[in-house]
Amino acid sequence: MSEATLYQKVRWHAGRGKRWVRRKAYERSVGKQYRAWLTTSTRSTPASIENTNTIAVIVPVYNPPLIFLQECLGSVINQSARSWQLVVSDDGSTTPEIIDYLDQFTAAYENDPRVTVIRGENGGISAAQNRALEKVTTEYFGWLDHDDQLNPTCMEEFSSAIDNNPEAQIIYSDEDKIDTKGKHFELYCKPDFSPELLLSQMYLCHFTVFKTDLAKAESGFRSEMDGAQDFDLALRLLPNLTTVVHVPLPLYHWRSWSESTAQSIDAKPWAQQSTARAQTDFINRSYGGGEVVPSKVKGLNQVHPKIIRDTKVSVIIPTIGTKDTKTGIIMVSRAIATLRAAETHIDFETIVVTTGELDPIPGADQQIVYTTTNFNFAEAINLGRTAANGEYLLILNDDTTVADPGPITRLLEVGQNSGVGITGAKLTYPDGRLQHVGMVMLPSGPTHPWIAKSGNEYGYFGATLTPRNYSAVTAAAFLVRTELFDQLNGFDTVFARDFNDVDFCLRMRELGYRVAWTPYAHFTHYEGASIVRKKADPFEAQLFTQRWNAKYQVDPYYSVALKTDLDRMYEAK
Repeated sequence: MSEATLYQKVRWHAGRGKRWVRRKAYERSVGKQYRAWLTTSTRSTPASIENTNTIAVIVPVYNPPLIFLQECLGSVINQSARSWQLVVSDDGSTTPEIIDYLDQFTAAYENDPRVTVIRGENGGISAAQNRALEKVTTEYFGWLDHDDQLNPTCMEEFSSAIDNNPEAQIIYSDEDKIDTKGKHFELYCKPDFSPELLLSQMYLCHFTVFKTDLAKAESGFRSEMDGAQDFDLALRLLPNLTTVVHVPLPLYHWRSWSESTAQSIDAKPWAQQSTARAQTDFINRSYGGGEVVPSKVKGLNQVHPKIIRDTKVSVIIPTIGTKDTKTGIIMVSRAIATLRAAETHIDFETIVVTTGELDPIPGADQQIVYTTTNFNFAEAINLGRTAANGEYLLILNDDTTVADPGPITRLLEVGQNSGVGITGAKLTYPDGRLQHVGMVMLPSGPTHPWIAKSGNEYGYFGATLTPRNYSAVTAAAFLVRTELFDQLNGFDTVFARDFNDVDFCLRMRELGYRVAWTPYAHFTHYEGASIVRKKADPFEAQLFTQRWNAKYQVDPYYSVALKTDLDRMYEAK
């Protein structure tokens, strides 16, 4: 054995030990509110709550372990809410114990109008769910895998959510996993509805409640999508969704065992194939094409919709002419050169806004002089806009270089969505560590999650890996529709150095448009090369706080069930 090999093995074992210690510390100290809620909710008295909205649960069944099916159906029967409907759809189960149990279950509940058991020939999960859907008599329904469980308060909480949101089309909750011994783990505190995330991940998961007539109008589930039939239905409904409600409680418990994707994506390889088919079908219908390719993470696909129509982008880069200390090259010229080399599909122009007179910048299509004694980033960007001819503006720092091909194309893949106003990019430091993967609004102010973490950091449930929505993104590299930029009268010049981009994003959200982020548009950011400051301007910080903090005590894309301390983000309370 070589020394190098021995050294590598020692490092590997040491790293494994550290991860084990961190995991145990997390299990002991994190999620106390979650654990307390679990304890309280499981003590709920069955049928003790008179709920106002009856929700149907359909359960397709095919040869599950008996104990799992018993616990699954029991979790519906023993809801704290009195009013519900249960439709069990046996898809031709063949194991004697399941056949016998369903016979007994049918007999036991034959006089309970809330319970229906139907038996059919094996046709796959979609066929079983469609048979059950025909029996649904309620305004809302959801589905539950035959090995999963609902929290005892699920119907109570979902019914209450409908009371508070009578126009709701879809309601979903947080979730956790439950092992074969009934131990709960891996709590997923989800964001509020994130259309850009849904295209990449079925983060709503199995027990999501839909308006029944919406599902029936789409002819229910499609057998060719078995394994991702719920994802497929959600994507078919996505273009017309207006009211999607998130209940921030883990009301769905996903069973983790050897034959479940909760434990391993390899348990159902056909589900991965169906997921890709559903995504491909969606972008073919919505964008006229594109591509769906496997990502570096097993079970996760990269979805790249076709750019619907030809468009022009105006790239606005403010600069004071800073040079790279190692090469002596003007940084803005390097930024332009890498952009021109990396982006070969989209028509774009570069507008360089110089603070004072500078020599001609190589690669700049236009060069505008910004004359000032007190630099104001917002003013510089707004001045650049006056020379722009594109339908979109790409605001870009001069201390950036392109890290992956086609960054404008990747931004437009998301930015072309009619509901999206701004799309941010992934930024990493020169050493590969993360710098920007979206911004979270905390009571302490705008915060960069995962900043300075390894570039290989997946984030919370893949937060750094897929497009999604945030409340804000950095203007070091973001794309915005020109007409919307104008509607907002550009950046607010009261924020000369700090918060101008965050303020702009929050005003865009108030205008009714989403702020999105994509990891596929990737730049290296030499942050601080142009302007070096340690702290935010105190006047601007106070102004930002006065304007926004009351409205963003709760960030819609950062769950209220998660910690808001900077050093403990993305951990359950």
